[in-house]
Amino acid sequence: MDFKTPDWVQDAVFYQIFPDRFYNGNLDNDPRNICKWGDIPTRNNFFGGDLEGIIRKLPYLEELGVNALYLNPIFKSPSNHKYNTTDYYEIDPSFGNKDSLKRLVKELHQRQIRIILDGVFNHCGDTFWAFQDVIEKGSDSKYCNWFTLKGFPITKYPETNYRCWMGCSLMPEFNTDNPEVREYLLKVVKYWIKEADIDGWRLDTVEYMDPSFVKQIREAAKEVKKDAYVMGEVMGVATSWFKSKSLDAVMNYKLRDLIIDFFIKKVIDAKEFNQQLYSFRQTYSDWTNLFMFNLLDSHDVPRFLTLCVGDVKKMKLALIFLMTYIGAPVIYYGDEVGMMGGEDPDCRRTMIWDKNQQDIDLLNFYKKIIKLRRESQALRRGNFKPLYQRDNLYCFSRQLNEEKIIVALNNSSKNEEINIFLPEIKTGERLKIKDIFGGTRSPFAINQNELSIKAPANNFRILSINLY
Repeated sequence: MDFKTPDWVQDAVFYQIFPDRFYNGNLDNDPRNICKWGDIPTRNNFFGGDLEGIIRKLPYLEELGVNALYLNPIFKSPSNHKYNTTDYYEIDPSFGNKDSLKRLVKELHQRQIRIILDGVFNHCGDTFWAFQDVIEKGSDSKYCNWFTLKGFPITKYPETNYRCWMGCSLMPEFNTDNPEVREYLLKVVKYWIKEADIDGWRLDTVEYMDPSFVKQIREAAKEVKKDAYVMGEVMGVATSWFKSKSLDAVMNYKLRDLIIDFFIKKVIDAKEFNQQLYSFRQTYSDWTNLFMFNLLDSHDVPRFLTLCVGDVKKMKLALIFLMTYIGAPVIYYGDEVGMMGGEDPDCRRTMIWDKNQQDIDLLNFYKKIIKLRRESQALRRGNFKPLYQRDNLYCFSRQLNEEKIIVALNNSSKNEEINIFLPEIKTGERLKIKDIFGGTRSPFAINQNELSIKAPANNFRILSINLY
């Protein structure tokens, strides 16, 4: 099969939703002992968010400007996170049913919004039917080889006698060396693309999986839908996954680490930031960089604004970088309204819908930069070129054909001026330079081949430059 990445991802701005915490659209399917919206999240409590809730909030997502969704697991499971699957062919009743998913996908596609689902194929839940058969029948079960077992009967305490993810007894790992297991899971991959017309998969805990199986998942998805996007959870460098042509992209946690080091911790200066960005880009191929899943936070890590200790200026600077850098930017639900949250499960708080509690200025900021990215071919598909690095000042350009965007970031507490040599600026040549985000008067000056940009403290400039 030819290795081809889905072109639409280059134009995508993703929005990640943890379904139980987004919006409760159907009170009739609520789990028992549901908590009050806004209560403190724990590892075991439920809040009633569902697929109907996402459908009802599609106007909000449209207005925000996102055009792709990533949903955490939605298949039947006893937990609030659904990473311990009971049935891969059934939507969890607390979220809805197959018709709910089909309706969501249809409504999304009518709005030109794509959707990928979370695929948990490294392990299942201990309530999964095949594992339950092993518990019941022991060595007589025909599903013994679906798992890696160390003896009978199945025991969980003090330690499990079966292989499980990270030692969690609730999540027995599949034995994907068994062709029957692979066949079963590959059918699941194809089924939901055929049945609900989803646009791809995010693969959970890829680093624990056999690369040959991951590659089969990607190929299976694209057999059904050629432009399906298959992206994996990889916390480290992902070079091997791309050299083996096993994935289209990964969750770019390495980029997130670098963003935190520069914008929040300030343990590296702009030159080191630029050098490490270069190293990451060189680690991967050009096509890989364009399709990376770039995030500030997720359901597994503290929210970015919490790491900023509530400093919205730092978050805005990091967001400007994310939205103007190479790859597909991702927004974790609620970040746009100023949601806070520490380590899991605190980062999985319920979405803030009360406008009196939302940071409306931040929300409008998100809308504005998303709109700018979606309107600019250069920001989505253009070449990246670093232009200036000094102390906490970083400047780069994105260019595609005649469209050139210059982004200047001042990650310091004092006003600065950035002077950039631009060979395309010639004495006496007519130029069209515009501040396309701030609308500030005279944020730049031109002297022969040099462009001087006024960079306010803890702020930025985004300029478009055209010769005519």
